[in-house]
Amino acid sequence: MNFDKKFAVTITGTVCLLTTMMAPVSAAIFNFSYSGTSVLDPNDIVIAKGTLTTSPYDSATNSYEIIDITGTRNGNPIESLLSPGSFLDNDNFLLANSPALDEFGFAYTAAGVSYNLFYTYDYIEIGEQGYYTGYPLSSFSITPVPESSLMLGIVSITVLVTINKINSRFAHFKNSIIPIRALLINALLLLL
Repeated sequence: MNFDKKFAVTITGTVCLLTTMMAPVSAAIFNFSYSGTSVLDPNDIVIAKGTLTTSPYDSATNSYEIIDITGTRNGNPIESLLSPGSFLDNDNFLLANSPALDEFGFAYTAAGVSYNLFYTYDYIEIGEQGYYTGYPLSSFSITPVPESSLMLGIVSITVLVTINKINSRFAHFKNSIIPIRALLINALLLLL
């Protein structure tokens, strides 16, 4: 392989590696879901799921600030995220470690009712419907949605490995494979 091709492969590999290792610099997205039963009425069950959009990770607080929410609660669309401190001292922080929420949690509205989801020895949802309702949660999950640059980096590395496998299997066709390889590398560089 001549110098130009080695240089192109080195640059492409470096870009792919750095892309996969980059910390998120834009908003992070998390899927959430939870369910529980009311402490007042065992027939009153809550099921909620959706997506949280956060500010970039803050290493000083080891958390993300939730800035938007979408989803449903018992089939009703979640209407809005409540600003910090507006319902039961919510701070709208999503912690990077377990538990994912602190004792203030995040608050939102669904069907015109305010709800606060937080952690105090267990995950709990409290709502205000003229009176407070409490739901100890039997299930709770928050999972990050992979960032697109990470996925692009993984795909790029996979393509490079595949190209190398093709070259090693068809080494006797070396003159015809190299232009294809150069074309694929250039296409990858354009994607990045």
